[in-house]
Amino acid sequence: MKSEWLERDNIQRRRGISVNEFVANFEEPNKPVLLEGCLDNWAALGKWERDYLVEVCGDVRFSVGPVEMKLEDFFRYSDQAREERPLYLFDPKFAEKIPRLGSDYQVPVYFNEDMFCCLGNERPDYRWIIIGPAGSGSSFHIDPNSTSAWNAVIKGSKKWVLFPPDVVPPGVHPSPDGAEVACPVSIIEWFMNFYDATKTWKRKPIECVCKAGEVIFVPNGWWHLVINLEDSIAITQNFVSRRNLLSVLDFLKKPNASTLVSGTRDRVNLHEKFKNAIEVSFPGCIDQLVMQAEEKKAEQKKLSFWESATDSKVGSFKFSF
Repeated sequence: MKSEWLERDNIQRRRGISVNEFVANFEEPNKPVLLEGCLDNWAALGKWERDYLVEVCGDVRFSVGPVEMKLEDFFRYSDQAREERPLYLFDPKFAEKIPRLGSDYQVPVYFNEDMFCCLGNERPDYRWIIIGPAGSGSSFHIDPNSTSAWNAVIKGSKKWVLFPPDVVPPGVHPSPDGAEVACPVSIIEWFMNFYDATKTWKRKPIECVCKAGEVIFVPNGWWHLVINLEDSIAITQNFVSRRNLLSVLDFLKKPNASTLVSGTRDRVNLHEKFKNAIEVSFPGCIDQLVMQAEEKKAEQKKLSFWESATDSKVGSFKFSF
């Protein structure tokens, strides 16, 4: 990574804010934020060194790209990895495989509301341990099922580049139905070929380096690219709160849900199962959110009309014929 690719750090950073502040200023308006200091009570921060992880995990195999590997073997590979696209460990069942790893961290208080819990064992994959050498990472994508996410760095550091839902990153070509995303270059090639162009954009990407002990909130629908700047270990979880529940339900009932929905075997029926589970666990919640959304839409339409009908320069009405 060239130094000029790391200079821009324009994400909002917060420490010690309340849950209400987080919801009002970031989750509700669907804006990324980097949160500092909310992992201080994680045992993982002090314990998750290589020797500890190898000892705890033993012969258990984890998902590494298209294969499964023991952690000891993966570390041996990552030490020698010199390719442009090194593999990285990305396992959605780590806490089930090694319960001690699941007990070494706690969900930050800002993300405690996760309505997919209503589905119990039928919920889609939602949490992953991520381990990778410098240079490994994820090219541009949007997180699955219209969920929001948080990503906490335990060791190392990560460079993030994020674009809002209505801005497709340069060099990225999603299919019309959203089922596939063509990103025909590696992460480094993207920086070499497309990054400089974004400097002149009116709507520049949100960028940051997320270091050990920090958490980034990735709102639903945001495009993001992530690359490890050094050997790194992280935990990430996707979640559904009241702020993105309607978006998730709309996503799950799309005509091509069988190709869009991920992390579950029953893609077609997940919408009905989830909707019914919400109605049981949170009676009236969906109707209330729909009503609030309609009121907000009507208010925005009203504001839009008055903005178009008034001349902001002179403060008077303008008419077009």
